[in-house]
Amino acid sequence: MITLYGHVPAWGIPDLSPYVTSIDLYLRMTGQPYRMVVGLLDKAPKGKLPYIEDGTAVVADTSFILDYLKRTCGDTLDGRLGTRDEAVRLMLWRMMDESFYWYLIQARYRRDEDFALYDPLWELFYGHLTSDEKRLAVEATRERILVQFYQSGRGRLSWDEVEHMGCREIDAVCGWLGGEDYLFGTTPTSADCAVYAFLQGLIYVPFDNGIKAHALAKPQLRAYMARISERYYPELRAAQREYADA
Repeated sequence: MITLYGHVPAWGIPDLSPYVTSIDLYLRMTGQPYRMVVGLLDKAPKGKLPYIEDGTAVVADTSFILDYLKRTCGDTLDGRLGTRDEAVRLMLWRMMDESFYWYLIQARYRRDEDFALYDPLWELFYGHLTSDEKRLAVEATRERILVQFYQSGRGRLSWDEVEHMGCREIDAVCGWLGGEDYLFGTTPTSADCAVYAFLQGLIYVPFDNGIKAHALAKPQLRAYMARISERYYPELRAAQREYADA
């Protein structure tokens, strides 16, 4: 059985990391037997989560995990896509992985009042430390991530400029989705795994911002997110409604 190593669930989302959720959702959609466990970053092959173990195989990074699962378990979600749709599927996956990620970083880390909402969760990671040691570790983590945010280019922009970019990407998703049930018609693909994972990390959480408001103002997007949640994460619907009136 496949073992998926992730972080922890919180608020209305199955894992703190949208990268973990994208693989978790893919495994749920494909019906592949697996178990989810809490991983340790210092034991992760690339120092980050998720990664999977499948027998003697250890695979890290969501893109390589997805490729491995398709190769070893069959491409049941994306195999039907033609060349052009497959190209768009990859672009949607990459947009969420490489670009939309930074909007979640701004929403969670940039403002002190937002970052303070993480405090109850840091206990899970640094609970073995003293109070002073924990605070230093938390602050070091935030500083490291904000340095990455700056180096990405997003952190060099104002709050409003970053939100403008995030809203444009919400519009792009909605433009492609149209009135369909899923991004490529009546059945899901791995693109839905990535889009759902990152959008649930935006809207089913207690961080309020302009990108979240823009997403929630899109009826088709709200319906799309609810459709996936109800089918694959029904246990989270009550919590999700608290954060998004879903």
